[in-house]
Amino acid sequence: MRHKVCFAVAHRAQVAKLRLVSKRLELSVSHGLPVEDALARVHALGNYFQNRHGMSMRWESELVGHLSGRYMLITIDGRFSVDPKAVHLDGQDPGMLLRKKALDYLRRKLEQYLDPATPLRELPTT
Repeated sequence: MRHKVCFAVAHRAQVAKLRLVSKRLELSVSHGLPVEDALARVHALGNYFQNRHGMSMRWESELVGHLSGRYMLITIDGRFSVDPKAVHLDGQDPGMLLRKKALDYLRRKLEQYLDPATPLRELPTT
């Protein structure tokens, strides 16, 4: 009987871990730009992440990109998508302790890059 209880406890721990790993962050930042301009700015942001932090940005389609890598202690695994009204990010949740900081950072970066008052050529890429 003890073995069954241990197995059940171990099994519950694995299920809990899988649920925690499967948590995702979702973030949307609206913009008033033409889709082509918003896309160019997200490309510039991807270049920034690649050059500054050594992350990998690959484009799955014309409007959907995948960003992956590590920043400090945080594993980044997220998907950017651009539509006529907003840029959406769906990414791996870094956990309760870093969630707010990660969301604030990503929101600030997206707002900075989608700001029509800043010309595209003036956005940092390194």
